[in-house]
Amino acid sequence: MNRIWSYSILFLLLIAAAAFSAGCMSEKGAWAPSPADELAARAAAEYTASNYQAAAELFTQAYSDYQARGDTVSARKAMRDSLVAQRMILEFPFNRSAAESEIRKEYPELSAREVADLLSEEKSIRIRSDGEYRYFSDTVSNIRFHNLTLIRRMIKKSNHSPFFDDTRSLAFAPPPRNQGPYGDPVVFDMIQRFSLPAELLPKAGTMRVWVPAPIESGSQSDVAILSIEPAQYIRSWPDTSADIGLAYLEIPLADVKGDQLNITTRFRFTQHEVRFVIDPSRVKAYNTSDPEYLHYTASGKNIAVTPGINKKAIEIVGNETNPYLQAKKIYWHIMDTLPYSHVPHLMLETAGIPESTYVLETGFGDCGAQSMYFAALCRALGIPSRATGGFQLVPGLEGTHFWAEYYLEGYGWIPVDVTIAEAADWSHDATSEERHRYKEYYFGSLDPYRYIIQKDVDVPITPNPGDAVMFRLAVQNPKIACDTCTEDMEILLADHWTMNVTQV
Repeated sequence: MNRIWSYSILFLLLIAAAAFSAGCMSEKGAWAPSPADELAARAAAEYTASNYQAAAELFTQAYSDYQARGDTVSARKAMRDSLVAQRMILEFPFNRSAAESEIRKEYPELSAREVADLLSEEKSIRIRSDGEYRYFSDTVSNIRFHNLTLIRRMIKKSNHSPFFDDTRSLAFAPPPRNQGPYGDPVVFDMIQRFSLPAELLPKAGTMRVWVPAPIESGSQSDVAILSIEPAQYIRSWPDTSADIGLAYLEIPLADVKGDQLNITTRFRFTQHEVRFVIDPSRVKAYNTSDPEYLHYTASGKNIAVTPGINKKAIEIVGNETNPYLQAKKIYWHIMDTLPYSHVPHLMLETAGIPESTYVLETGFGDCGAQSMYFAALCRALGIPSRATGGFQLVPGLEGTHFWAEYYLEGYGWIPVDVTIAEAADWSHDATSEERHRYKEYYFGSLDPYRYIIQKDVDVPITPNPGDAVMFRLAVQNPKIACDTCTEDMEILLADHWTMNVTQV
């Protein structure tokens, strides 16, 4: 449970190759490593030994030494490797004593034995680094999500159950007659703004930026990109018919004047409530040679169809062969056995751990991880499935979000939102019947408060940034590549990226 996979041996080979090419020749013609090369080699060894803090510090020292020597290529690589090491532990700020203190502060009624149990390998998210365990930043909230008594107590105090109270009127309403799956349109105007202080930017170099935008996709239509500024730096306008919505800009940093670098996008789209009414007997057979079928049933980087996933899928569905009923069994299995919880996405991406595998092995998963797990289990059975991403726009609760879709021949792409459905369990005063009805709604139906950016996880970014962008799983926020930057720009932008939503 909760084990951390070792970093690819390729990393060490690349480090060795970089050290060789950056080295110098002795008077006798034999290659001799520079002090910077030795620092980089030591850093790589520390990384392999799971000493991520030590590795980051050594890579940073190597960066400074390479810079002093004028070796900018090796310097950039050392800085990137330092950022990789930092990302492994960025989401793990607590050592054991600090984690215990955080738990006792939030749950003073727990005994020392109970706290120790909650921090065990089976019940916590932790990572081994520099000789000690470090615990996940959301350890306290995950304890609440995994304990209905605690979360219902919190909900009762606030007297508002998020999502359940906000969308229950949709879930409990009868489906309209003869309307088809898409109805009740809602129009959204959105402004996205990236305002980065100029003092954080180098004076030279080029910053490449990929900014998210809406796409046409089933329930989302009439997409209009109204403006992108500064227009002179646009290299690629968003393709609203693509699998992912992205505007691409290249900004010469020498052109940045004033106190801020500002990038602003404005767009409008229509979102519909989704309600599928499915007759299992009318589900048609798949065309298993169709390229789209092959694409959405294949194993992917994060929707990984592994032997463990195959075994679990068969265990869940038993002898059932109808794809609709199989998907339904998977949905209720996740609903009944895997409570919502936050997970360390940066660490998983950096370490190359598929999110679907992580959920299977640990029992932890948020909206994205649960959706990828659902999709992987479906794909294992030959059901095309994907994890669709963007934002949920429930008024007052707007935020990044993922949900799943699976494909039925004769019907199309069917939405599944395990995470929002689970909100029914958090309500302190809902009846069992109400909770069940609410969960039934989110298997095949979807509220209209959505902003869709990508049809699936791990959709290729265009133009290809190479390895400059380190977190590609989702593009709900901009992606940035900047070879002259010494800060982790993708993390830095979190404090400087805003989105304003208006329901027209």
